[in-house]
Amino acid sequence: PKITPGPSEIFGGKIASRNKVVSILSGTAKIDKMAEAEENRLKAKQAMTRGIFSKPDPISAANFYKRAADAYKACGENRLERLHRIASGDLQMGQDAYATAASEYTRAAELAEISDETLPRKRQECHKLHSDAATAWANMGEKGRAAESTVKAAFGLIMGNELSAAIDKNALSRIEESVETFVPDPLNRKRNYRRTGMSAYEDPNADPNDESVKRSVLELAKQNIVTDSYAHETLFQIGAELIRRRHYESALYAFGAGTASLEAEGFATVSLSRAYVSETILTLAMGDTVAASQDFQRVHLQRTSYLTSRECALGEDLIRACDAMDFDALEETRSKTGPHRSALANLEPTLRGLVMEIRVSGRAKKEKKSADGVAKKPTKTAMTPNQGAAPASATTIKPPSPPKAELSSEELQQDTEAGFEEMDDIMNQMGLGDDDGDDDDDDDEIDLT
Repeated sequence: PKITPGPSEIFGGKIASRNKVVSILSGTAKIDKMAEAEENRLKAKQAMTRGIFSKPDPISAANFYKRAADAYKACGENRLERLHRIASGDLQMGQDAYATAASEYTRAAELAEISDETLPRKRQECHKLHSDAATAWANMGEKGRAAESTVKAAFGLIMGNELSAAIDKNALSRIEESVETFVPDPLNRKRNYRRTGMSAYEDPNADPNDESVKRSVLELAKQNIVTDSYAHETLFQIGAELIRRRHYESALYAFGAGTASLEAEGFATVSLSRAYVSETILTLAMGDTVAASQDFQRVHLQRTSYLTSRECALGEDLIRACDAMDFDALEETRSKTGPHRSALANLEPTLRGLVMEIRVSGRAKKEKKSADGVAKKPTKTAMTPNQGAAPASATTIKPPSPPKAELSSEELQQDTEAGFEEMDDIMNQMGLGDDDGDDDDDDDEIDLT
């Protein structure tokens, strides 16, 4: 089975390539580099020693630890480099050098992903280090980078799981919390699809009918929304990962946050159209055609740029086919050679696959597989000639039904007349009977002259 990679590989893109060392020193060069690293470590320790005429110097010690980590990197020493990155980051945090500290913590988390530690320890270290990086970015006022580190910390908890396995409640709660660091729930139209926890902007003791409280919460949410470039792509990537694991409600919550970020940005057109049709596809996959139609009419169609887009036509035809329960129309809409092939080609691959699983009624499901990994086939009712007769012990003998009593001629006549009377009543209720008492023969005559 496919295994969930580390968060730096899921969200990092080019960052993950830093984990691949191009060349590692060996022989005499490695021995010299290891000696240099040990020398920098001793200098860092000495810089933090209090003497009679000196006091600890965290800035110098952090720089020496960083040099030692760089030297261990050249030697391919994962564990030693990771430990010295953490030491450097801790000292930088103490001196309010948050950007440098966040970079060191992030690098240490990337090293933890590819270390030789046990899987639970790797998850714990990855989650802790990315969380520390998020704290450093938040202290610096970098909301976007803090949110990205929070997402990586959450996905560090599911590292090593099967790619299609369901996420446990604790990890899912952290993932949904990381979504809210991008877009607060008061600004997310899909906040009701959140499966775990409660919003950080929700006060359980506040009066729900107090308009002043609602306005203040909404104003605070607008101040904290992340509208950085490409912030929505991280949210859409979260949604795609949740779709792979069949968490459709949580995925729609993430896509709703991405849509809100694009709407708040105010410049996106194509990306926003794809976000709208993604919401439609997810809602239809959950089997809720009514909600998909309402969002399409009340929200999506209110944006002028969406009306003329290919995504709008795709969403409209999908909703119409599911609403009419027309399987042929649904197949034509999502056909690879149909009128919407260009719109489908521009969708994220996971969403494109989800379109193929939409049903005209009910929730999208994958074909079930047996223990051998082969899809189950419907059982045939007809017996083939080679099957032969079943053993007597396995055959269930149905007891003979009692013979029906024969009706007399009078009873048969009464039943027939009652049947005709019932049919006449039904025809009269449908307006097809003859209530005027006219002769039926007059109606049946045809003038051939």
